[in-house]
Amino acid sequence: MFSRPNRTQRHRTARHRVAAAAIVTTAVAGVSLALAGQASAAYGPDYGDAWVKGNTGHYSDNWTKTYDKHYGDAWTPRVPAQSRADIAVSASGPAHIDHDQEQLWTVRITNSGKATAHSVRSVTTLPAGIEHRAHRISQGAGHAELTGDGRVVVTIGALKPGQSVQLQIAGRGPSYGGGTVQLVTKATTASAEQNTSDNTATVRTRIA
Repeated sequence: MFSRPNRTQRHRTARHRVAAAAIVTTAVAGVSLALAGQASAAYGPDYGDAWVKGNTGHYSDNWTKTYDKHYGDAWTPRVPAQSRADIAVSASGPAHIDHDQEQLWTVRITNSGKATAHSVRSVTTLPAGIEHRAHRISQGAGHAELTGDGRVVVTIGALKPGQSVQLQIAGRGPSYGGGTVQLVTKATTASAEQNTSDNTATVRTRIA
């Protein structure tokens, strides 16, 4: 049989339980106090790297450059519309083409704005049924390439104000059939533009 603990043992056990509870309470309280202390340290008049500062006139920590009237490398100044580039596309070609006849289409990409246009690129889709025969850059500097799906892509790079690049495409009409088809050219630039409504040009040709 088990013997019952005497009064002295029971009191000693109770004291141990109270002491253990006090240790646990102190440990938990210590963690809570430590967390509160860290939060209080992070939030103060100096803030820290994780804080986005208010409008103090200087900024720091989270900003690469100090904000002032000259801006800095990390800032992209707003460019007024009247000071931007403006890519304009025009195109011309035959109003009609006979069966098996070759004709010439001309596309011109011009920067009519007041700033240099960067990463200029145009894509010309030939009229349906018209066979591509040849193409060339007849004016300005650019690279023209025929893609596998029959489009002519022109990569110009930088186009200064007033500069133009002209593309010529020779195409041959189909041996049969008829209807009206169209050549479409769309140009883009990585630069901000005054107007984007003139970035596309279309030429309609009737197949006789």
